[in-house]
Parts: sequence; C-alpha cells; structure tokens
Amino acid sequence: MRPFIPMRVYYEEEVKKYEQGKDILERYEKLNIPLISIEAHHKIEELRHLPNKEYTKMKKYLILGTRKTIKLTCNDKSADFIVPFTSSGCTATCLYCYLVCHFNTNSYLRIYMNRDEIMNKVKKTIVKIGEHKVYELGSNSDMVLENTITGNLRWAIEEFGKLENATATFSTKFDAVDDLLTAKHNGHTQMRISINPQEIITKVEFGTSSLKERIIAANKMFEAGYKVGLNIAPIILEEGWQGMYENMFKEVKETLLFKLKNQLFIEVIFMTYGSANFFINTESMPKAVNLLDKVKMRPKGPGKYTYRNEYRNPAEEVIRQYIQIYLPEASISYIV
Repeated sequence: MRPFIPMRVYYEEEVKKYEQGKDILERYEKLNIPLISIEAHHKIEELRHLPNKEYTKMKKYLILGTRKTIKLTCNDKSADFIVPFTSSGCTATCLYCYLVCHFNTNSYLRIYMNRDEIMNKVKKTIVKIGEHKVYELGSNSDMVLENTITGNLRWAIEEFGKLENATATFSTKFDAVDDLLTAKHNGHTQMRISINPQEIITKVEFGTSSLKERIIAANKMFEAGYKVGLNIAPIILEEGWQGMYENMFKEVKETLLFKLKNQLFIEVIFMTYGSANFFINTESMPKAVNLLDKVKMRPKGPGKYTYRNEYRNPAEEVIRQYIQIYLPEASISYIV
C-alpha cells in the first residue's frame, strides 16, 4: 500500500490547538504541500460547487477539522453501536461508494483532531449501558487508511484494550496493518477484512489493496491475537459473477490460515448503487464500468438502486453454497 500524500491540505484554525493537528500540518509543510485555512470542514466553498469531473482530483485532498456532533447510533448488523469516529470519507474511488450518496463529490478524506472527546463519549456510553456491547469504528471511513496518517486506530485499539464491557470493530479494504500488530488490544478489537474477486477490485475498487494483500493482512492480524472476519461486500452481479466469486472463495480457502478459518465469521452485503454514483462516475471516470443495470436493479429509496429479488435471491443461495463448500467452518453473521 502506497502512503497517501495529499495534493492540498485544508484545515480549520482550531486544528492548531491539538498536538496531532500541529504535527500533521508541519509534516506536510515540510513537503511543500499547500496548506489552506478554512472556516469549517463541511463548508469549503471552493470545493462545494466544483463539477463532477473534478471528483477524482478532489479525492487527493486532505481536510483537517474537529467533529462537532458526536452521537452514537444503534445498529443490528456488525455492531451494537456505530461511533462517529476520527475520520470520514476516503482516498479510494470505489465506483459504488455509499459515502457519495451522503457527501457527493465531497467524499474526500476528513480527519478530526478531537479524538479524546470522541473516546470520552464512548466511555460514558459504556458505563451507562453496563453490559458488553460492540462498537463500530470508522463506519464512514476506513480506519486502517486513516491510521497511516494519524495512528488513531492503534490508539483507539489500545484505549478499548483498557475497557470492560466493550469490543471495537472495524472493516477495511487496505492491508497496512503492521502498525497494529503490536498494539495492546487485550482481545477487545476485531477486524473484518472486506473482500471481492480480484477482477472486481481491479475495475471497481480503485486505490485499494489487492485480494491477496487483504488476505495476508487478515492472517497477520489473526496471528497477532485479533478476532478476524470476512466482509464480502458489496456483491456485484456482473457478467460471469458466479465464476469470479467461486475463484475468490478458492483463493481465500487456500491462503487463509487454518486456525483462522475455524473461528471465521462472515458478513455478506449485496450492492446498493446510487444515482449520485452514476453521474459522478460518468463524468469523472468515463471509461469506468457502469454498475447501474436497470434490468437487474430496482429503486430502493430516493436515488438508490438494489438488485431485484429474482436476481438477488438465487445469488444469495449461490454465495451460501460457496461458503459451505470452501469455508464450512465459518459462521454467517448476516446477509443483506
């Protein structure tokens, strides 16, 4: 995984009040990267109204600020609570990115400096609840990616390692986990490595790690004592998908550590695609594959599409069969 070096850094002046903020600004200033002061990370006027064709360029920018709203929300999938954590957005340009539906072209990486305030909110929630719960970090970002810039994921893992009644969880498409291997996690953190067939990664998940690199990262984390799962997401019913996904399962079976397969849990998520994705992808990446298949897909809420049941349901059965054949030891947490 190549380190992310931004073309520009936009920052709120409040960032300078934090040691981490000062360190990051000094780091990029030494690299002669333009540093641009802004009033608010969510209101950068010179970026808000840029045309869709500028999307891939905007993905090369880094925004620094503070998170103003810290509200944990209930969840019934991979965690009990979703924590609005230390970043949102991403540097990758996955064609289906659900963040585009929320932020449109402004789904670039934003990092928030007030990590202690965020963690204190989590700790108060843990004390208030008084029983074990799972907390999702980075639901609007990729914490492994962010960690390469801030070290915040390692810090968060060690904070959760000190807590009772709490497990942290995160999903990633990146393999840069070496910094996490020596963290004092005390078994209080689990990782879900997000996987797709290499053909899908190559033509849809631009700027992410390869399937092989992701599986190796999963093995490393397991050997370091973490609980590890697979997040098969999103499943894309492209032409020839059955063969691509079967080959993926074969590679996972061959490469994943035997002991890891015995404790493996799997999440399966079918693709939801937004009209915002379609327009931004068409204008900023005109040669990219079009994922909006109106024959196979139906509307799912305003501006979103999902697979019709006559395509999705048989595909779910195929995926279940592949799991049973190639990873029979694994448990399925959910399929959506």
